[in-house]
Amino acid sequence: MTDFLSPTGFSAASHLVLVIAAPLVGAVVAWLLRARGLPAVRQSAAVTAIVTLALAAWLVLRFLAAPPPPGAAFAAIDAPWLTGGVFDVRLSLGLDGLSLWMFGLSALLSVTAVFVSWQAITDRPVGFYVLLLVLEAAMLGVFAARDVILFYVFFEFTLVPLFFLIGIWGHEERRKAAAKFFVYTLAGSLLTFLGLLVIVLWNASQSGVVTFDIQGLTDSLAAHPLPMSAAGGWLQMVVFLALLAGFAVKVPIVPVHTWLPLAHVEAPTGGSVDLAGVLLKIGIYGFLRFSLPMLPEATAVAAPWLFGLGALGIVYGALVALVQTDLKRLVAYSSVSHMGYVVMGLFALTPVAVEGANLQLVNHGLASAGLFALVGMIYERFHTRSIPNLGGVAAKAPWLAAMFVLFTFSSIGLPGLNGFVGEFMILAGSFQRAWSGVAPAWQTFYLAMSLCGVAGVVLGAWYMLWAVERVLFGPSREPPRGAAQSHAVGHGGHASHGVHGGHVGPGDLAHAGHGHEAPVERCDLAWHEWAALAPLAVFVLWIGLVPATFLAPVSPAVRAAATDSAAAFAARMDALQPPAQVARIP
Repeated sequence: MTDFLSPTGFSAASHLVLVIAAPLVGAVVAWLLRARGLPAVRQSAAVTAIVTLALAAWLVLRFLAAPPPPGAAFAAIDAPWLTGGVFDVRLSLGLDGLSLWMFGLSALLSVTAVFVSWQAITDRPVGFYVLLLVLEAAMLGVFAARDVILFYVFFEFTLVPLFFLIGIWGHEERRKAAAKFFVYTLAGSLLTFLGLLVIVLWNASQSGVVTFDIQGLTDSLAAHPLPMSAAGGWLQMVVFLALLAGFAVKVPIVPVHTWLPLAHVEAPTGGSVDLAGVLLKIGIYGFLRFSLPMLPEATAVAAPWLFGLGALGIVYGALVALVQTDLKRLVAYSSVSHMGYVVMGLFALTPVAVEGANLQLVNHGLASAGLFALVGMIYERFHTRSIPNLGGVAAKAPWLAAMFVLFTFSSIGLPGLNGFVGEFMILAGSFQRAWSGVAPAWQTFYLAMSLCGVAGVVLGAWYMLWAVERVLFGPSREPPRGAAQSHAVGHGGHASHGVHGGHVGPGDLAHAGHGHEAPVERCDLAWHEWAALAPLAVFVLWIGLVPATFLAPVSPAVRAAATDSAAAFAARMDALQPPAQVARIP
């Protein structure tokens, strides 16, 4: 079996480069096929996405067959890139337990993004699919980068394709959404870059070596930490806040979340799939890769406040989702709420909570991508996302309704599905921290915030199941178009509004109301929609039923990333503890 997974002459490093390069090659092929029309372009994009997924899955299997120890990289490649003088920027790539599943998820959701756009995108399809494939390469690269500069290049490179995907193929307020998305994320990431440069310069001042190698910097900072005192200018906290500026916007953490709902609502469905499923996770990945292992004392100081902001985000996102009448906006605010769990679990700084947060990145990616894909499919059929104008969808599209219910249950954490595992671990770790891992002065706060997490579970079930009831069941309020009209919308929905993503006017909706003669089966899932959803459903069930498959391989790396910050937090709590109770802090 090992010989099959790792054939002679095909190194893991070459394999990793091939996976990242495949979408770029596919983008060039799609561009060259533009003269052959829409079918050739989208078929080439689909083939590229599927081949990339197959290669990524093969690489993941090779990783699982021979996992590296914590601190080491699998499929490592290290070549000179920008060298000379004091610079030593290298083309350094590799996978470890922190990046493995997000790397695979990026490849998986790119297939979903292509297939959900199959009928929805008919205007300028070449540009759309080229940008989608370039975005996939950037997403794969950001999780494989082992050099600070290379990480930042990929980090920024994810902004450009999505900016154009939203700005050109989005809906009515697409330009405003694209500009807000770009300004927020660029401003935050520039501060993050400055913080990373300070880390590099500090390390050079202590070791005499200018290196941008992420693991090398992590090891060096363990021996020569940035100062965390007034005498040192609180430099470690300043750098932590600089990194926080970029990573918090990416997640996003309340209150810097305001760009996200608009971006989701205005983005084309394929863009929403990648944004919710992968791009939001880069912020949490940044905390795990940089903040926790490199800046443990600052993390320990900030952890209670970020834990509280995570809990606040859970409740805030859920309450705002509860009053939404636009189905896509509801799912967008549910993302704000569910990413709050990840933030809370990460900064609980207990092993079980941090592992749960890392798994919940994948769980939320699957559930949110599935829900955004299904909202797009409902819009293509009924030409509205207004919940009061929908109803009875299950009678017309029973399989679509079944998939919507499955991903809803995944989102709200039904036992047996993936969402339950991650949320249970996060809440268990949070209560563990509240009961026995903090000083008495903080115990009430941690218990209250943990209870907010429990309240979020109830609120999440409320708004999602209420939406299911109103959209899928009850009387039909907006029937689908007839067969001929549906075909016209599927292939020419952009004609009357340029590049607005297939919007139709009120007159079209009124005319569509007379489409009762359409056969019911025309409204259910098509083959390309099954191709988009079925792989996600498989992983929703797989993680829910056999979570150890996804927890065990990455557990050592995830725990190692949080070890120093957890120790610094424990020391800080010990300092606040009455002498007779110090032994209680683990």
